[in-house]
Amino acid sequence: MNLLRALVLLFALSSGLLGGGVLDSHVSTAAAASLSAPAAEDASTQGKAVAEAYNLLLDHYVHPPDTAALLNAGWDNLVKEADGKAVAPGTAPAFDGDRAADLETMRTALAAYLDKPNSEPDGFVAAHALVRGMVRFIDEGHTYFLDPQQYHDYQSWSRGDNTYVGIGISVTSRNSEPRIVEVYDNTPAQQAGLRPGDILVRINDQSVAGLALDEMTGLVRGPVGSQVRITVRRGDDPRELPFNVQRAEIHLQFVQDRVIDDDIGYVLLRGFPEPSVIDSIDKDLANFRAEGVHALVLDLRGNSGGRIDVGTRLLAHFLPTGSSVYQEVDRGGQNSTHSTRGGTLYDLPLVVLVDGGTASMGEIFASAVQEHGAATVLGSNTAGSVAAAQVFGLPDGSGLQVTVFEILSADGKPLNKIGVVPDEVIEPATPDAASGTDPVLARAVELLHDQIADGAGAAVPSAS
Repeated sequence: MNLLRALVLLFALSSGLLGGGVLDSHVSTAAAASLSAPAAEDASTQGKAVAEAYNLLLDHYVHPPDTAALLNAGWDNLVKEADGKAVAPGTAPAFDGDRAADLETMRTALAAYLDKPNSEPDGFVAAHALVRGMVRFIDEGHTYFLDPQQYHDYQSWSRGDNTYVGIGISVTSRNSEPRIVEVYDNTPAQQAGLRPGDILVRINDQSVAGLALDEMTGLVRGPVGSQVRITVRRGDDPRELPFNVQRAEIHLQFVQDRVIDDDIGYVLLRGFPEPSVIDSIDKDLANFRAEGVHALVLDLRGNSGGRIDVGTRLLAHFLPTGSSVYQEVDRGGQNSTHSTRGGTLYDLPLVVLVDGGTASMGEIFASAVQEHGAATVLGSNTAGSVAAAQVFGLPDGSGLQVTVFEILSADGKPLNKIGVVPDEVIEPATPDAASGTDPVLARAVELLHDQIADGAGAAVPSAS
């Protein structure tokens, strides 16, 4: 089995940009048409998928769950999801807490249910409902189920492919209220009039209150050219605003760069999916050196996370060799500190921009430079979705992301469900769609010009 260790974003409205989301908080709203799972209707395959997910949670989740409670939660969710769609699964089988016996009891009950006529109409997959129920029992933002399309999207994202079918927004659910944190340029969402800060109320006339991000993803998903109806609230206005948005293929660049005011380099980084993004930033910094820049803005707003080794490699350009980056706590409660291993230091003032869509590795990066005094952090509180997870493939083409370590900041502070508080909190943390201004970036430029004037800046050194 291919084990992909990554800090992935929670925001797995996941998976289109799964971002990250090992793991956390950025949701890129993936809306691609569903892939068919291999032999999804086959009772044996479904039983194997449930068994694999069950064993992965017991063997790898950072806080091993009770077997009977885990399986009961799975069955309860099967009953919930089957309501109105399929024949009733019936009362949950009796589990006694014995790992092997409970699994066999579940597989027997699932096979009996699948043997009933019309148990899976309209593409309903009982095994997926069971796994979603187990994941919700775990109730940890970095542990979640990926249906076959989401798992496919994740694999594409981990290869650096940032193309997906959707509408072009990033969403955070901080404070239990789904909110758009970014509307990407030249996308259907922007053309329809959606804005950063809009609060999601309904998708296709279904309330999103209480829905998990993966459930919202399913509502948004659909083929290219079809429409999805998005209803939002805006600002203090209590009225609900409906928007009909046409789904399209969205392609986002992980790294974008430009020079501001002739002497400040600006780099937007959307995630840490694989090493080539750091190679791209290295090239950007070399170009900045040639253009004589004296300071740098690193924009991590909407950065959903990614591979922790990739993020640590970038930190090596801003922190001395041996600087602590994060602490890791395993299933046994053992704590270990991970540090930079050396790299070309870019000796120039740095400002890092963050917002509610900054998650996982993006939060680790921001906390590390902040705690070491290597940068000023501006914007709004980050997502608070930080943990280390592995993504596993399941036998039917779906996937399961499992939290395997807790992550603390370099100084040992908790980040999950807390986030990073910027040195200066500035609202809104995203560009004002009406005026076209970006107050957070404007403040960053102001701070850096002050530092340059004080003689703190130096040209970017050549790479060695």
